Amino acid sequence: MTLLTAVFTPFRPDGGLDLDVVGDQADALAAWGTRGVYVGGTAGEGASMTTAERMALLERWCEVAAGRFDVIAHIGHTSLAEARDLAAHARDAGVQAISAVPPYFHRPPDAAAVADFFARVTQAAPDVPFIYYHIPGVTGVTVPASEVLTAARDRIPTFAGIKFAHDDLADLQRCLELADDRYELYVGSARLLLATMGIGARAAIGSAYNFAAPVFLRMIEHVERGELREARACQFLAQSAIDTAVAFGGELAGFKAAANLVGPDCGPCRPPLRSPGPAQVAELRDRLDALGLLAVAPSR
Repeated sequence: MTLLTAVFTPFRPDGGLDLDVVGDQADALAAWGTRGVYVGGTAGEGASMTTAERMALLERWCEVAAGRFDVIAHIGHTSLAEARDLAAHARDAGVQAISAVPPYFHRPPDAAAVADFFARVTQAAPDVPFIYYHIPGVTGVTVPASEVLTAARDRIPTFAGIKFAHDDLADLQRCLELADDRYELYVGSARLLLATMGIGARAAIGSAYNFAAPVFLRMIEHVERGELREARACQFLAQSAIDTAVAFGGELAGFKAAANLVGPDCGPCRPPLRSPGPAQVAELRDRLDALGLLAVAPSR
């Protein structure tokens, strides 16, 4: 199992981009061996950023990641023209792949519409692999990923796989069978990592790896050694940390706060999300430390 990290976007207290932090983020991720970063997606709050901000952020990540790990750029947008501009920019910036959610206001009604939309988007980056981002709980696009895979492989020359952020393991299993080693399936839910390994998943992209990568890496090692009891214990420990973080502002705000405790401080989330305040962060630190998962963060 290969882990890639969906990185948080660093913001200053006033909400502006803080690109100086990106280098420190990259150093921290390289230290534990991430194989790649997913920039400007759900964790990166791409939908809350301007196109110019997304481009500037991506350029910085490509600079700091060069020679250390891959960069996947999320270029999803409700506007076809904006998505094409983001795709062309990502190609010029030197990414290893582009990825996108489907339009989530005027939604595509079926798999053919999804594939046709991205066939037009990817024409702007005709030599860059494309990864479809399936996250129906956020986009409201409930077309099964397996149907999109079938449609995309015939319509999108650069189609390379799917980031699967859903709890429908039956659909994931169908995707794995259809992929047949030609396409990669990236598990998008750290909560289900062990379960998905059991049905053949071999890669994952997630934001929990910003703060809990060590326990997931130990879990993977236990699986490789056939130590399933120990692997289950690791997954349970990670799940406890995830549940704890979620209680402090929801998944994104809580995860970002947890990551700020153990790595570079990426600041708050942008509105309408609410980041935990100082007292809540102190409580979060105590709870995570009580789990024995995370080191106590230094005072800020």
